[in-house]
Amino acid sequence: MSNFKTVAFQLILLGLFSSIAVPPAAADTLKIAAILTLSGNNAVLGTYVRDGMLLAVQETNRRGGVNGSTLDVTVMDSGSDPQASMDAFNALEGSLHPLLYVSYSSNVGLALAPLAESRHVVLVGLVTAAVDFTRGRDWVFRYWPLGPAYVAPLLRILQRLHVKTLGIIYQNDDFGKEQKELMTRAFQESGGLVTAQPYEVKDALYHQQIAALKRCEAIYVAGSGSHLISVTRQIREASYRGHILMPAGGADPALFSLPEMAGVYVSAPIIHNPSYLYAREAGAAFLARYNRPFNQWAANGYDFIKLICGLLEDGKATRQSIREALAGGFEYSGVFGHVRLRSGEHDLTFRMYPTQIANGALQYQ
Repeated sequence: MSNFKTVAFQLILLGLFSSIAVPPAAADTLKIAAILTLSGNNAVLGTYVRDGMLLAVQETNRRGGVNGSTLDVTVMDSGSDPQASMDAFNALEGSLHPLLYVSYSSNVGLALAPLAESRHVVLVGLVTAAVDFTRGRDWVFRYWPLGPAYVAPLLRILQRLHVKTLGIIYQNDDFGKEQKELMTRAFQESGGLVTAQPYEVKDALYHQQIAALKRCEAIYVAGSGSHLISVTRQIREASYRGHILMPAGGADPALFSLPEMAGVYVSAPIIHNPSYLYAREAGAAFLARYNRPFNQWAANGYDFIKLICGLLEDGKATRQSIREALAGGFEYSGVFGHVRLRSGEHDLTFRMYPTQIANGALQYQ
């Protein structure tokens, strides 16, 4: 496969119910539609995905296009609502007929996947963890790690620390339950003992669960978002003396810069490793443009644009050719390091690394 190069884009932003007129794309424009969560639940993360895409657009617009064509990315807001997502898809099919679609989050992706299959158009899911998203589908692909990717680095940490008893406090949703099951199985296979306690997404107090886990040598906080902060704070307040671990949600600068997160072990992507120059440069550019630190959600949007343009450079850009390029497999080096999609596979993942928070930064181990 040819080397991936930086190319140029033009981005058009649309709100789902926007009345702003958008000029028609040029005849030689390659059109992509992104249905992202920009309001409602998970809007902050969806905005990071969008802004990562915008940064890639800004960088590549200076260099002339993909095989002489510009790329037009139309962004529509799903509001984290599956029905609104489907409405957006149908509207875009009628008015834009894009080359491919990108979605963000599992609930939106699962709603759109059957539509993409029926219309024979590629849908790529970003920040999409649902296992069933790509299963049994020909036109649906994913660029985001699945659950086992988070567990493996943490298991290495537990083994290095000689931990024999592990407590798991997990969010009682699909992600938390999957993490609990994966970590329990892996840790028990290594000879350890596990005690697990669930909490609900609506919960704000976790004293009972923490008390049940306090005798464990380490606690894995299998949750997401603000729960990672609040659970960790309450573990600290309970004077817990063991080790605290968390999944990749803890690899957000907004979290690991907090004083109470010092010493926590995190399963993290390579983007915060200062020795990885490509990600460091992308992160500096993101900070300069948005005055916000680069995180894995911004990196996912950024890298998707770079990756897909590498595929578009390989030949004629049609819906069928994009599907064939993805399904045929490829290798790519981007901000998440070197990744590979084997022929016939539909889930492109990236490696997670064992890290520990120290001095407001991630220390790679």
